[in-house]
Amino acid sequence: MLVRCKMAINASAETVFACVDRPEHIVQWVEGAVDHVYISERNPANPVGQRFLQKLRMGKSIKEFQGEIIAWEAPTHFGLYIPAPAYSSEAHFRISPDGPTRSTVNYSIDITLHKAIMRLLSPLLWIPLTLFVKKQIGRLKRHAEKVQADQKTN
Repeated sequence: MLVRCKMAINASAETVFACVDRPEHIVQWVEGAVDHVYISERNPANPVGQRFLQKLRMGKSIKEFQGEIIAWEAPTHFGLYIPAPAYSSEAHFRISPDGPTRSTVNYSIDITLHKAIMRLLSPLLWIPLTLFVKKQIGRLKRHAEKVQADQKTN
């Protein structure tokens, strides 16, 4: 199940990239995120393969997800993969600079459902998932624009 979202952001590509790569930013815009840490060593020149642990509040509980960076080309492409028993997801942020303080994010997430019942329900899940993705990218937009504005004042 592939969902895409494109959004213009009033922040540089470098700022947007930092917001999807750095844990201190990720927990500010990812809905439900309570922690995001890299759990394997980072090669600063090429962090592809670096693993992370993300904790998300889901209802009253906190769920842990381990993932891996699968694409990293600063400041234009960040990709990640998160496997889970019920589903796996591969997400890509493709960031196009539109000047020194503007960029466009093309986001895609491809979700593979592992359970037969979920695959049967997938047509019903597509609309709520699309709305959720748009909301998440809207949260990224607001956070990146705030970071960009804060950089101007400092």
